[in-house]
Amino acid sequence: MNSRALLAFLLVIAGCRKTAEPVRIGVAFPARNVPVAFMAADEINAAGGVRGRPVQIVRDTIPAEAEPADLEIQRALSIVARGPLVGVIGHGGSRGSLAAAPVYNDAGIVHVVPIGTSRLLARAGPWTFPLAPNDSIEGAFIAAFVRDVLRARTAVIFYVSDEYGVGLRDGVRAALAGGPVSVRREQRYDVESDLDPLLQAAVRGGAPDVVVVAGRAEATGAIAGWLDERGLPTRVVAGDGALVLPNLLGAAGSGAEGLYVATFWLSTAPDTGSVRFARALSLRLLREATASDAMLYDAVRLLARAVVEVGDDPRRVRDYLLSLGRSRSRYVGVTGPIAFGDASDPRRLVMGTVHGRSVVPVVSAP
Repeated sequence: MNSRALLAFLLVIAGCRKTAEPVRIGVAFPARNVPVAFMAADEINAAGGVRGRPVQIVRDTIPAEAEPADLEIQRALSIVARGPLVGVIGHGGSRGSLAAAPVYNDAGIVHVVPIGTSRLLARAGPWTFPLAPNDSIEGAFIAAFVRDVLRARTAVIFYVSDEYGVGLRDGVRAALAGGPVSVRREQRYDVESDLDPLLQAAVRGGAPDVVVVAGRAEATGAIAGWLDERGLPTRVVAGDGALVLPNLLGAAGSGAEGLYVATFWLSTAPDTGSVRFARALSLRLLREATASDAMLYDAVRLLARAVVEVGDDPRRVRDYLLSLGRSRSRYVGVTGPIAFGDASDPRRLVMGTVHGRSVVPVVSAP
């Protein structure tokens, strides 16, 4: 074999090796949901991979003994150190994602945030992409439901004193301002708060038509249960942070029935993609799919799609995400059409209501 033929042969071998290299996607997400990322990767790989390359999920190696903010930063540093990566999906919420964002932005790695809703994420850096509608959009969605569907005239807002609660409270307040719904009271609480005196103050002078809760499952359920025990006709509408089953149902007791929760996706959604995903996850993980599962699943498949379209160079992947809804069509995932920034679509939110032991989509006014 002459030198020119040998060189050509070596180039072919090198090309084959390059094509076989995995598409590596980092995942920094709660352990309960991480198997969904592996499920998404397995599906892609079973269908031939990404241009013949397998998708590989990369996790952090940090134990969970550190303080929360430090833990998320350590997780981010751990994952970055295991590069190269097409992108990282995480972290579990707004606080952890905001803490970790500087690590990914400094490293020039695409950072997709599946469920964080803080509007601060949009300013976390040019490499950070919040997948969920932010708290302003969610607040407007909840306010429109309270005003136009429930036709409430009075409301009280309960909000937990963290980034999530304050941000969602601000979004609801801004959307209701100047309209027909009078907000009688905005009540802050902490996870240790005794809700009983706060609720007594909220209904003094007459129960409001609606209590909006910008908080987690346990407090939302406790508020709904308290109102139900006293036979008050007040309806409860909560943000996405409350939709954790069975915690919500257990805390609310008989007050759970008819409780409303805004979310990004429901396992009871009737569209073909949602039905297929919910069934596949149930068979694989032996549990019901959640909105967090669906958002993580979409994030993995979105990054894989970006590599199909533009290759695995981080800047090209970032530009691909920025182009969605602009020069490119939105990416359609299980949770709906995906784009970022001012091209994002508020229709990706859905209102659910508790019916029995499930949460089903609201299809009409009660």
